Amino acid sequence: MVMVPVSIVVSAHPEAAHGLPFWTFGLIAIGLVAFALAYTLFVDWLTPSGAADPFERYRGRR
Repeated sequence: MVMVPVSIVVSAHPEAAHGLPFWTFGLIAIGLVAFALAYTLFVDWLTPSGAADPFERYRGRR
């Protein structure tokens, strides 16, 4: 949530990066999103089929 606005600011003002290339922040943001998606897929892969969701009562109605 923070890296995308930071990458926009650094793209507009490269001197704010203190020696890092402006595209580094964009890559970090993309990497964090990819890590979150990969972690979610990994946890879903480990979950046994037919397992009850213990947090179902906290989710809103769909």
